[in-house]
Amino acid sequence: MKRGFGKLNYSRTNEFHTFVSNDLNLRSIALILFLLLSNAGWTQNPYSFSIDKTNGLPSNSVFDVYQDSKGFMWFATGKGLCRYDGTNMKHYSNENQTSKSGSCIAEDKMGRIWYENFDGYLYYIENNELKSFTSTESSGYYRYGIINNSIFILQPNSIKIVDVRSLKVKKTIPVSYENVSFTFATEKAFYVLEKSLNVYEESGKKTIAALPAHFSKNFPSPIVQKYGNGIIICSKFNPNYLIFENGKFSSFTINHPIDFIQNCATYGKEIWFCTPKGILKVNPSTTKVAHYFKENTISYIFKDKHNSYWVSTINEGLFFIENFNTQLFPLENIPFSVTNDGENLVIGTERDELLEFNINTKKVKTVFKGNSNLPASALFVNPSSKLTCYNSSKFRAFQKGILTFEQALSVKYAFQLDEKYIVFAATNNSGFLKINAQAKSDWDVLIATKKDENKKRNALFNTVSNANGKATTYNPENKTIYFATNQGLIAQTKAFQKEILYQNKPVYFIRLMRYKNLVYALSSNEELYVIDAQNSITPFIVPKALAQMKVEFIKVQQEYLYIFTEIGVFEYNLETQNIQTVLPLTEDINVSDLSLLDNKIYFATSKGILIKDRLLKKEPITSKLIVNITTLNDKPFDFKTTQEVSYKENNLKIDFSILSFIPNTKNVLLYKINNSKWYRLEPNSQILNLYALSPDDYTILLKVEGETSQKPISIVFTITNPFWNTNLFIVFVILAGFSLIYFLYHIKLNEIKRKNQLILDKINLEKNLNQSKLKAIKSQMNPHFFYNALNTLQSYILSNEKKEAINYLSKFSNLTRTILEMTEKETVSVSEEVKTLSLYLDIEQVRFEKDFSYRILVEPEIDAENIKIPAMLLQPYVENAVKHGLLHKQGEKTLAIHIEKKVETIKISIDDNGIGRQKSNELNQIKNKRHTSFSTAATQKRIDLLNQFTHKNISIHYIDKTNTSHQATGTTVVFEIPITY
Repeated sequence: MKRGFGKLNYSRTNEFHTFVSNDLNLRSIALILFLLLSNAGWTQNPYSFSIDKTNGLPSNSVFDVYQDSKGFMWFATGKGLCRYDGTNMKHYSNENQTSKSGSCIAEDKMGRIWYENFDGYLYYIENNELKSFTSTESSGYYRYGIINNSIFILQPNSIKIVDVRSLKVKKTIPVSYENVSFTFATEKAFYVLEKSLNVYEESGKKTIAALPAHFSKNFPSPIVQKYGNGIIICSKFNPNYLIFENGKFSSFTINHPIDFIQNCATYGKEIWFCTPKGILKVNPSTTKVAHYFKENTISYIFKDKHNSYWVSTINEGLFFIENFNTQLFPLENIPFSVTNDGENLVIGTERDELLEFNINTKKVKTVFKGNSNLPASALFVNPSSKLTCYNSSKFRAFQKGILTFEQALSVKYAFQLDEKYIVFAATNNSGFLKINAQAKSDWDVLIATKKDENKKRNALFNTVSNANGKATTYNPENKTIYFATNQGLIAQTKAFQKEILYQNKPVYFIRLMRYKNLVYALSSNEELYVIDAQNSITPFIVPKALAQMKVEFIKVQQEYLYIFTEIGVFEYNLETQNIQTVLPLTEDINVSDLSLLDNKIYFATSKGILIKDRLLKKEPITSKLIVNITTLNDKPFDFKTTQEVSYKENNLKIDFSILSFIPNTKNVLLYKINNSKWYRLEPNSQILNLYALSPDDYTILLKVEGETSQKPISIVFTITNPFWNTNLFIVFVILAGFSLIYFLYHIKLNEIKRKNQLILDKINLEKNLNQSKLKAIKSQMNPHFFYNALNTLQSYILSNEKKEAINYLSKFSNLTRTILEMTEKETVSVSEEVKTLSLYLDIEQVRFEKDFSYRILVEPEIDAENIKIPAMLLQPYVENAVKHGLLHKQGEKTLAIHIEKKVETIKISIDDNGIGRQKSNELNQIKNKRHTSFSTAATQKRIDLLNQFTHKNISIHYIDKTNTSHQATGTTVVFEIPITY
């Protein structure tokens, strides 16, 4: 949404309006030419700003305007009710509305805003929502009225009096409905216009006033409005009107032709009649009538608390008028520069024209018209000599309206130094222009040194060459001429020329203006500086009103420095240091220059010449901060009544408005939390979010930056501590902490005891495991095995079988060495175990001669080099298979060892075709009644210890093989060992 007030509305005649509005016919063109040439075409409309759909207005049809107690402006439009704060437009609607067009906006004692649509139904704003009032029915569009705590509503054949607080009907007054022509309410009474004027007090008491004779004939379709302590009654169709005060009627006539009156309004003794052809301001005590906005259809005029006016129209939105004395006069061509000769304005247009504007008659005379269509810049007038100069495609000088000099120069600024010379700053060069050869000048001594290099230019004398001049001025205090150029600031005296530096660097100015003994300079980066008579450059102390604004142009008029910014023109009194806004700006109007004459400021704008009386005193329009709604965690929070909130409600959102009906104002909210510094929101922001506030006492201050007329708004509340942050809870936590520490101490002590016990258990387990391991070694290296092996070796030696003896001895020694090496290892690889078993079985195979065979099968998926198994785990079972299963078997004896991989284990099967465990046990019992299998028992215990120590699950089970006759055919021992690497 655009800031401020949008488009500028300016004075124009009906014909001119028709021309610019589309109807370009010959009649319009002829009228325009006549008006321009005769200098009699000026209308007297006030300077105004338009507010329409481009500013967020829902409809350009506006029927009523109202300002509430807070200062918000309310508009009843063709698309419903809306609220305006000078920046944003908020539109209110209700899905149950029969129609949205309406009028008659009012505020009740509860702060609710009411309006009535043209179907005769009432609606009101409560909690920022538009609600339907359903306690009454429609009787057509008759105005309701609010008197203190009562709402008067006309119903069929009655008047309902509704209580403002409860919104319930508290009294019903019968009326002759068919005879009612108009209803209206003031602060004290409700008026019903029937065959007589009925006046109702808040209590319902009625007073009857007889109407003048022939009232119905002379006042068809009457309109009633407030006037002073009474009312005014006018007719839509004739110029007559009545004023009713103190029980008496006074008759008046509008001294102006009129066809139709749409509405009227009164402020003081002034009566404003709104018509389809503008608005008429009438004072009953005089016959004088002022006619404004002749080409506009006016529906209403409202005067706000700052004495500014809001004029609503049927199809062009609203016009905002700060005062009716500021006027705008359009020109055929846009004015670009303006000055005065002490009596009249001199205007340079954007199309190479020089005009004279008579400030009394408001007539324009063309002094000169060039052919370049370039803007007339560098305009100055010497009131005493009547010398006028300006630059377009050429630099021209006029003496009493007669062209005396013309040359192709691109002059940016010039002034008359004395009777003989003009000083100019131009592109490529700057210097002096001789305008009076017979006159004497103190600067002749300088010009004498320039004669040779300027002899071909005759009247021109360059003192600064090969540099683009931007501006120039003269300070009589130090008799120095200053030239602002693209190469820096040059100071020229009669004796010398030098560059003036700022902080030992060149400084680049685009505008130089002198007041007394100081020169005010505008830099290329839009900052202001001051140059004193000692050529010292210092920054200009910018008033607060100009803080953070970029300066676009400056001009000194009398004792005032006029400062042009993007949002408006400011007047700074160089004597008193007071500053005020003299012209706020909107986006569609540019101001290029101004001139001060007889305490009137004449602005050259893109819409024409704007005239403002600088002596017209009006209370300044100040910005006002209003907090609309505050929420905590998106729930409404009334900080005026609520002091404490839960620690969970710590996301604060403040919706606020800054009322400022000054166009293009950039309002900034400052906020402060407790004793922090002031923080700044972005311009025109309307939401302040404070997230994750910690429990604490809060005082949040809000104010408008630069605004001192309003005290900061204070929002005070406390976010309570959570229960765990209270003293009682802290004491409880401390006690619980000590208890927990004591409890944890005992737990830790028990844990240490348990760990120590586990360590002892582990030590015992390792001891048992080592003992088991030694027993396994012992079982493998038992004397009987060695005796048998040595007997076999002896038999080879006695039978002189040297080769077999050597081979057998090699295997026996390898087996012995391998077993001794394994005593140092907890685990061995599968390949190492297979090698050891092969050596053992090769030695045992000799005992059986040729009827014993074995095979060891390792499946390919087994990573034999890396998979580990407990050392010396399989050998005792292989030995049992050979010693107890195969040794006593007749015939072929076989032993098979199969190693394969399961999902997470390896499966090792030791299979023999021996006599079986039962038969073997019987034989062992016969040989030795006390016999127990030492090796297998020790190995089983070792497996149990390994499972306990390593937390693995090594399993072993036996399969007793039988044939169909249930005779033993061998034994299979199966190991399941978890895979480890």
